[in-house]
Amino acid sequence: MTAPSEVQQGLIITGEVTAGMPAARTGYAATAYGGAQPNVTEATWLIVGVDGRVTAFAGKVELGQGIRTGLAVEVADELRVTLGDVEVVLGDTATVPWDAGTFGSQSTARTGLQLRRAAATARQALLELGADHFDLPVDQLVAADGHITAKDEPARTASYADLLAGKRLERRVDRQAPLTPATGFTVMGRHAARVDAVARVTGKAVYSQDVSVPGMLFAKVLRPPSYGAELVSLNAAAAETWPGVVGVIHEGRLAAVLAESDEAAEMGARLVRATWNEVPNSSGRWEIAQLLQETDVESVTTQEAGSLEDGFKSAAHTLESIYLIPYISNAPMEPRAAVAAWSGDRLTVWAGSQRPFGVRDDLARALNIDEANIRVISPEVGGGFGGKSIYPAAIEAARLAKVAGKPVRVAYTRAEETTWATFRPAAIIQVKSGFKADGTLVAWQSHALHAAKDRAMIGRRGSETPYAVENIEVTVAAAKGPAPAGSFRSLGGAVNHFAREVHMDEIAAAVGADPVEYRLRQLPDARYRRVLEAAADRFGWVAGGTPSGKGQGVAIGLDVGSYAAICVGLDIQGTEVTVKKVTAAVDCGQIVNPDGVVNQIEGSVVMGLGSALYEAIEVEGGRVLNANWSRYRLPRMTNVPQIESVLVDNPEIPSTGAGEPAFVPVAPACSNAVFDLTKRRIRELPLQRQL
Repeated sequence: MTAPSEVQQGLIITGEVTAGMPAARTGYAATAYGGAQPNVTEATWLIVGVDGRVTAFAGKVELGQGIRTGLAVEVADELRVTLGDVEVVLGDTATVPWDAGTFGSQSTARTGLQLRRAAATARQALLELGADHFDLPVDQLVAADGHITAKDEPARTASYADLLAGKRLERRVDRQAPLTPATGFTVMGRHAARVDAVARVTGKAVYSQDVSVPGMLFAKVLRPPSYGAELVSLNAAAAETWPGVVGVIHEGRLAAVLAESDEAAEMGARLVRATWNEVPNSSGRWEIAQLLQETDVESVTTQEAGSLEDGFKSAAHTLESIYLIPYISNAPMEPRAAVAAWSGDRLTVWAGSQRPFGVRDDLARALNIDEANIRVISPEVGGGFGGKSIYPAAIEAARLAKVAGKPVRVAYTRAEETTWATFRPAAIIQVKSGFKADGTLVAWQSHALHAAKDRAMIGRRGSETPYAVENIEVTVAAAKGPAPAGSFRSLGGAVNHFAREVHMDEIAAAVGADPVEYRLRQLPDARYRRVLEAAADRFGWVAGGTPSGKGQGVAIGLDVGSYAAICVGLDIQGTEVTVKKVTAAVDCGQIVNPDGVVNQIEGSVVMGLGSALYEAIEVEGGRVLNANWSRYRLPRMTNVPQIESVLVDNPEIPSTGAGEPAFVPVAPACSNAVFDLTKRRIRELPLQRQL
């Protein structure tokens, strides 16, 4: 498409680049992603063309979460056009505003708000054009259906195309431009079909695995047999004679077979005789808990009040439990792939990353070139869940293309995607509580160890308790683990919620209280109470003590500023858990596209069921033993229960995010339901391994 800077006519709205997602200078994002910074301060956010059509630009990436539709909905409502009149351009560093990345459920909260302001600015500019055209004051005009019309003379109307004919106007985003109130929405807040749905279901959507350019070679990178192994030598004589193999490249730590097809590259790699120096590493699944405790470092207090000593002295009862959570894979549907093509000293890379500008920065550093000479395009991305923020395939493809003098494609297999991405870190969490005879909390002590030594902030997310307790201490530590840790849906939030919400159920059982009523009694936050009451009511929660034999469980959660409550109904036959019904209530502030929120809730529930019931990465001797999905169980279609989504609309509060909140309470709700059915309290995930 035409770059915004080359547009000759139309209304162009520009603004500061960091409005969509500020550069991370401190905190988790800066530590995890290298703190990439924008190289420009201004960018084009929106263009109303001389044909009246609207193009919006955002540095976000479509991961399947529906953000292309969500942003289009916001722009359409503010500009008074139909959804079909809006095109959203995403993830191309040559055309869109700089953005730190698509993570943390920030697209609607930040980028959506900026595009609403850009659209409101454009609407105001069009009203001013209409005022000149009709010789009327702006307050006597109205914008609707892509036209400016005189309020008192509906026959006097001009389309946006008519008003912009032969003109090129530029305006800066006005942060004070009046945004449409919820009562004036005609598109937002209503169910909108995804604008990219047809392309996705017909195969027209292009993912990184689909990208092909003329003259492209296919690479098969030689991967180490275990974590930390170093390549000592290789003999490529047999590989180089295989039909279709173009050559074998060995440059530093990178070795790869280049061929005319994926199949030839794969066969050539099998024929390479490589010698590796492996690092002794005997840690396996059974030693992870011990390893975590032995390497407890960087302990940070995330919540503290009162005196634990006084609290426990005043308690009628105390309860102490340990919760264990294994490594799990992000398991995106699409394994990552990248295509790199050089033209002189300029580089173009197609990579399905969550942070195209961050990948551009990574490439500039790795290749020692100016990032102004690099263009990164993120096509459609088949899921990421945090794992595709770091994208080594892009650097591999660029290096190999430079040596080969031709475009090169690097595509991961499923086993490579699992092994050489990152995992949600394993964790061990100790919780001790003190409470009165009726269950009223008087002391809460929690210490969490997450196997994320290099990314300590992962474990801090969601560690605080929302329950009313005067004496409290919550600490989180990072520890060394046998596998690489990285970003995951909610980071460590779901892990911390599992321990807290199961422990709250244990207290309810100890005092004979109903789990829903018990939580409501301890929750001072009205938004928590609303989602919990909404979920329990829609689910048809049967009040009473637990275990009741009904197989019902409940848990609450908070992530990225959004509140959630989950009720689960399940049955167990032998060691197979069948979840029959899930009701999820979510309050994510003002709802832009209800259908998009429902999709996010349903996806969160299914993903949460996987982590609750089945998933666990097995690492032994530095090797992942279940890297393929034949041995790494995920929920199948037959495992998906009836899912009912309850949208607790909160139009007075700005949109937060819907991609993660419903995920965090799923595992504890399932564990609590298992206890309610069987009287067995399971404190280790996945649940089915413990039955």
